[in-house]
Amino acid sequence: MNISSFLKNENVILNIKSKTKDKALEEVVNKIDLSKEKKELVLLSLKQREVLGTTGIGNGIAIPHARSVVLNKLCLYVGLSTSGIEYDSMDGKPVHILFLIIAPPLDTSNQYLILLGKIASLSKKLVKKKDYLKVAGEEDLINLIKKYESDMEDEL
Repeated sequence: MNISSFLKNENVILNIKSKTKDKALEEVVNKIDLSKEKKELVLLSLKQREVLGTTGIGNGIAIPHARSVVLNKLCLYVGLSTSGIEYDSMDGKPVHILFLIIAPPLDTSNQYLILLGKIASLSKKLVKKKDYLKVAGEEDLINLIKKYESDMEDEL
């Protein structure tokens, strides 16, 4: 499973305008092709997950994730904020890249957890150069993620 296999141009937001965690989550969730009511349910699931502990893992990265009955397949969205989002991250610093994962409640193959782990590993690579902040378009970000995935596979 590759992170990039879940990404299409329409799953990428290059300039999140929101400055707070709740508003940024709402902005990304609004990209999901769902009815308003279903988007609200997804957002509620994400906010309930945040109550358990922040998904801002530090170094400018957040991986908000939740399970929701409104989706029947695993979804991934990526959002960038050059100015930063106040996210209550573990290191207290603003978030610049957000990987949002929504999974159906019954995921017997555990793709959700596998994807979460791969993003956490990829994040270690991303924070070193912060070149994700310099991408010119959605396809550039997807290609950058593919490059890092390829580098990670070569290291194995």
